[in-house]
Amino acid sequence: MEHSNLLKNIKEGIIENIYFFIGQEQFLCEEIINELRKQILDPSFKDLNYEYMEEKNISTQSIISACETLPFMDKWRLVIVKNFDFLQGGNSKENEGEIEKIIKYIKNISPNTCLVFWQTENVDKRKKLFKAIKQEGKLIEFEKLKPFEYEKWLESKISKKGKNIKKTVLRSFMENSNYLSKNSPKTLRDINNEINKIVDYIGDRIEITQDEIGNILSRSLENDIFKMVDAIGKRDKKTAIILLNDMLRNGENGIKILTMITRQFRILIQCRELKNKGYSPDLIAKKLSLAPFIVKKGLAQCQHFKGRTLKEALNTTSQIDLKMKTGKVNIKLALEMLIFEYTK
Repeated sequence: MEHSNLLKNIKEGIIENIYFFIGQEQFLCEEIINELRKQILDPSFKDLNYEYMEEKNISTQSIISACETLPFMDKWRLVIVKNFDFLQGGNSKENEGEIEKIIKYIKNISPNTCLVFWQTENVDKRKKLFKAIKQEGKLIEFEKLKPFEYEKWLESKISKKGKNIKKTVLRSFMENSNYLSKNSPKTLRDINNEINKIVDYIGDRIEITQDEIGNILSRSLENDIFKMVDAIGKRDKKTAIILLNDMLRNGENGIKILTMITRQFRILIQCRELKNKGYSPDLIAKKLSLAPFIVKKGLAQCQHFKGRTLKEALNTTSQIDLKMKTGKVNIKLALEMLIFEYTK
């Protein structure tokens, strides 16, 4: 089940006895838990009907005792168990009895209890306890949002802040946020912080414009690399050099910049080859595990390069990389020479 559907169910009063929350997007997980608190706990008796336990403070008996306590003057009792050690690797044989005890209990949990297992750490899905909770409860994996989910989430967040944003500006936000890029460390918590910065910046003004996206949104190395390669393809030496100097001045590592340039050349080669084989942009995105807008921009960028030029550039970056790592060339000079060579 997607988190949006789960949120809808909770708001409609459809509550499960057992939930199992895992995954990297903890911001979404926290939203769900806050909504659970809001929907099933009467504020007057919240402290009496809510139990939270975490890591070292968790034992099988403490979970069972918390769940078996009847709710006071309310329908539900909410029990949150965060980072239960038995759901991670390395359990000893002496814990097997405790694990069997909790498995037996969750099969006959009190109908007035909502028990949430909330794991922020890695979970061993081979564990008997994992399988039991998954079978008896509702498992939700809070993974990184797909592009269409991310767009919908952004629209919702911005709307709740009382602000408007045009589709074109929203797409620019998506591209510059670096959330959808493969292996990006950005999470929705980071993106929410960026939204808050923009909202604070525009004050009482309702409309978020392209200027705010450029001025406030944290610049991503990947986006700067794309702009640089685009400038190289258009033979715009001046812009490419300015972008390079900006990245170096902002503390970016020269070898990392070269690695990202190499990656971008490789993406362009792959996009072109797959397009020539008849793949649609959506299929290319799926095959390369890239966001569709990245592929769309990549295919447009390919038009500035001949196929042979891209492959030569990829070979050149490999040679420069070796010279950089062996100290045979000045990093800044090598990057400048790369730009000069392919903007002639």
